[in-house]
This record gives sequence, structure tokens and C-alpha cells, in this order.
Amino acid sequence: MQSIPARSDHSHANKTAGAGGVPLTVSMPVGVARAGVIVLHEVWGLSAPVTALVVRLAGCGYITAAPHLYHRIADPVVTNGKFTQARRHHDTLTREGLTFDIESALSWVRAQGAQKVAVIGFSMGGTLALWAAATLHIDAAVTFYGAGLDSPRWPGILSGIDAVRVLKAPWLGIYAGTDASTPARDLQQVREILTHNTTQSAVVVYPRVRHGFALDPDLPRHAADETTDAFERTSLFLKTHLR
Repeated sequence: MQSIPARSDHSHANKTAGAGGVPLTVSMPVGVARAGVIVLHEVWGLSAPVTALVVRLAGCGYITAAPHLYHRIADPVVTNGKFTQARRHHDTLTREGLTFDIESALSWVRAQGAQKVAVIGFSMGGTLALWAAATLHIDAAVTFYGAGLDSPRWPGILSGIDAVRVLKAPWLGIYAGTDASTPARDLQQVREILTHNTTQSAVVVYPRVRHGFALDPDLPRHAADETTDAFERTSLFLKTHLR
């Protein structure tokens, strides 16, 4: 499986429905794939950069699906960068709904032939990827700058630190050193907990970058060098734990 490319053609993404009618944006690799990836979107909704990543991962040989986590409120996508608007959508999510939606995506990917499945999430989705590694039946997870390390983002969802304590699957945490939502003290606590963990998990912190540095190359906060390194680490992590 090749490294994750920087950009992709959205025409290779399709819409379908998983179990219970959960909307999924999906992409299939060329040839036979034996592993899958679930992509969990940011607070903005299932945006164009998320769709692009779904296609990019399929190009690496993975059966890939992204559940539309806001489908119960007409599936909005916030494109104006207004966090207060996006936060209202975020606050409608529940543990029961999130579990159902992610499990629906997992079932769809497995039904296409994936024998092992990882979850990758960004920001809000990164928080959920860590939670999934602690609570769901998956084979690996990658978090990009997921907040909520010291306290839960939703009732019934473990805080990040509590999730790290009970990890079931290998987990890679990728964080930004100038991100106020993931303070250095919390990341240090995560690292200390991982020293006693046997799941082959790790944390990487890029000291000079901001929250949201990796997914959208068109944003001012995008950090090209760190993003390249982060995706190389992600690619190696997936190859290691999904083969």
C-alpha cells in the first residue's frame, strides 16, 4: 500500500447508506483490499477535505467510509468557519447515536471484504477515534488533534485520558503544540499512561503548529512539512496494524 497522497479527485467518492440508513461517503480501492478505514469528520460536518481523504485512502488500497454524523439534523456542513454555528451541531450528538453511526460504517466496510478496520478522526472526529479505540471492536485508530482529553465532550463518552487508560486497540495520537484545546500537561499525562499500556500506542506532538493543521491544505493554519510527516506516520501505522 502506497503512502497517502496530498490530494485526490472527488469523483471517485460515492454516497451510500449503512445499516439503519446512516449516510456514508465511501470509496473503493482498485483490486482486492483486505483492510478498511473509517474516517470521522471535524465539527464542520462531512466537508470536501474529508471526502478528499476518503478517496486518498482508497487510493492506498483501503475500503474507506465516512459516516455523516450530523444526518439526524439534515446533515449540515459549515463552510464559513463559524465555530459557534458548528458547535450547535456538535451538541446534538449523543453516545447512542455516535455508536450506532460508527458501527454502521464498520459493518459496511466489513461487508465489502475488509478483514481489519481502523478509525481515523480529525478534531471532533479525533476525539471519537480515541474513544473508539477504547470501546469499539476495531483494529487500530489514529487521532488528529482531538480535544476533550481532560473531560468528556458528550455525556457517556470517555474523556481522552480515561480512554487511554482502557485502550483496546493500537492508537496513534497526533497533536499540535500550540493547540490550547490539548494542553501540554494533558498530553504529558497521556504519555505517562501509555508507558504502562501494551497496545503499541504512541503520541506525536508537532511543537510549532496550530489545531487543524493537517486536513485542509487551503487553510492558513496548514503546515505542509508537519502534515507530510504526520501522514507518513499514519501510513506506516496502518500498514503495521492492518496487514
